[in-house]
This record gives sequence, C-alpha cells and structure tokens, in this order.
Amino acid sequence: MLRTWRRFLIGLVVLVILAGNGLILFCWRHNVWSRDEWMIYKELDRGSDPSWREYHFARIRAGDPVDEVLARTEPVTVVQQGRWTFLKYKKIGAAAYDGRMVYAGAMSCCWERIFFDELTDAQCREFFGRSRAQVDQETDELRRRGTIIVK
Repeated sequence: MLRTWRRFLIGLVVLVILAGNGLILFCWRHNVWSRDEWMIYKELDRGSDPSWREYHFARIRAGDPVDEVLARTEPVTVVQQGRWTFLKYKKIGAAAYDGRMVYAGAMSCCWERIFFDELTDAQCREFFGRSRAQVDQETDELRRRGTIIVK
C-alpha cells in the first residue's frame, strides 16, 4: 500500500513539474507574463495587422531609426510634422523624433499597452500637450479606475 502511494505521489509531482515547465515555455514563447498581458495579446492578435508583433517581441525598440522601422512594417499612414514622424497602424501608434523611435503603444476602451516610452519632458509636452509628470499621473489615475495598463 505504501509503495502505491509513493508511486502516485511521484507521478503527481512529475506531472505538476511538467505542467509548470509547459506554462513557462508558453509564456516565454508569447512574451506574456500576466493574465492582463495575455488578454491584450489576444486582442491585438485578433484585430490588428501583423506589425504589432514587431513591437510586442521588441524587434523594434526605442532608438531604432525610423527608416528601418518603415522598411520592416507597413504603417497605414505616416505623418511628418517638423522633427516628429507619426506611424499609424490598425490599433497601434508609434512616434519618432529626429529620425529615432521614442514611443509606441496600443489602446482600447479598457486597456492600454505601451511597448516603449522614451519621451523626455519637452517631447511629452509636444506629443501629449502635458508634462511627463502629468502624463504619469493620468496613467496612475486610469489604473486606479480599472483600466488595464501594461508596460
């Protein structure tokens, strides 16, 4: 009887370890480490163009030349205003300043996914019309109200 219980417990432990390793492998492959990130991942995968994966998997990062980003992705629209270049995709927006990527994010009514945000205070004032501190304060307020924000 003791031998049967021992085999059962060893089998159960092995099963739990395999399931845990499977979960870690799944999260690593999808670059998703929370339920909120998984919800946003599914939403972007369902209703966005394929270029969102370039941002999600950090193949495009802050500081990358905007010309390389334009060559790798196909934005719906590209708008240049002075030193700024705005890239608009389906559900995603990105911005470059002086030819270098500084911001990329996606939004919906109940969530916001910020892929990267390297805006200085001066750039924040130009981009959002508010200081960096005000933008961070608004983000905290949205989070308190229940909006899912993933950075």
